[in-house]
Amino acid sequence: MLKFFKNLYVVALACSVIIFFILLSGCSSKSNQAEGAKTEPSTVATEAKTDEDLIKLSNSEIQQSGVTIAKVTKQPIQDQLSFTANILANQNKLAHVTPRIEGKLSKVIANLGDHVKTGQTLAEIDSIQMGEARAQFRSSKTDLALAQANFDRISKLYEDKVVPQKQFIESQSALERAKSALYADSERLRMYGGLGQPSGSTYVLKAPFNGIVIEKNAVIGELANPADTIFTIADMSTVWIDADVPERDLQYLEVGKTASVTVTAYPDEVFTGKVSYLSSVVDKTTRTVKARIELPNADQKLRIDMFAKVVLNHSGTKEVLVAPNTSVVMVQGIPNVYVSVEGGFKARAVELGARYNEYVEIKTGLTEDESIVQTGVYALKARQLKSQISDEH
Repeated sequence: MLKFFKNLYVVALACSVIIFFILLSGCSSKSNQAEGAKTEPSTVATEAKTDEDLIKLSNSEIQQSGVTIAKVTKQPIQDQLSFTANILANQNKLAHVTPRIEGKLSKVIANLGDHVKTGQTLAEIDSIQMGEARAQFRSSKTDLALAQANFDRISKLYEDKVVPQKQFIESQSALERAKSALYADSERLRMYGGLGQPSGSTYVLKAPFNGIVIEKNAVIGELANPADTIFTIADMSTVWIDADVPERDLQYLEVGKTASVTVTAYPDEVFTGKVSYLSSVVDKTTRTVKARIELPNADQKLRIDMFAKVVLNHSGTKEVLVAPNTSVVMVQGIPNVYVSVEGGFKARAVELGARYNEYVEIKTGLTEDESIVQTGVYALKARQLKSQISDEH
């Protein structure tokens, strides 16, 4: 009987061990399943992250947005010398209008921005000096008329031997003195600018040539004197661009060479000018030379102090990787292009080089024969920014 209970105990113990291992195996399996369940979402998230950068558009959306594709290629581009500078007024056609005599501004006619013509009245000044000069001129004219009449009378009497030679000589001398006095007074009036102007004490400020009033310092009642610039007139039919050109680039410059100019206000328009001046002196500090580009400005689009970029072509050419200007868009201050990939488009930052009319050099970020969006980039940019905002929320 005792032996029976011992055998029963051994069997029970064996069953307990088997059950324990079965349970342990089940827990291990669940743990592995849990780990698998943990790892699988991570992989999915990585794949989802990769797809986040992909901008997908349907065929109808591509058509509506005007998206077109172009290949990045290398093109033979003419070597260029480019520099930036500000637009200046043509200094040969710039006038600071000042009064020649002192007086009070009694009338101001011209205003800032007015287009004026040669001889047009800009302002009137009431001047004591002008009044005195005109009065003296009129007096000298009267004295000359009297001296001339007296000389004519004495000359006739002298011819008839009625008066002595001494009286004739005296009348002749008086006539010469009167002529000299009138000449001096007329020259003074001419110097004041009063000849041919209204009588009295009025001094008239006139425009020296056709141009635009770009500066005005005229207030009625204020005192004006020859040291004051009352108006500044500029003939804007031509403008200048003065630039400091490095000494090493002098070999590419010569007077008469054609230059292309672009300004921020009209990014799609190219203005053509010519090198009109090259300094004979090299700046000792900067090792640069002053160069001047003269531009016709018949439409008055170019304005003083506009920021301009000047490009001068060299004789040689070089192979450059370029993309259309329309392909480049700024995203958070960085130039980007949209590359065409399988399933959509991806934004890619690029480093830009020189601009060549409708093309821009791509220094880094793209390789030859990659396909990029040529037009419709702003539609893709809007889609990209919208996606980024959605992700943040």
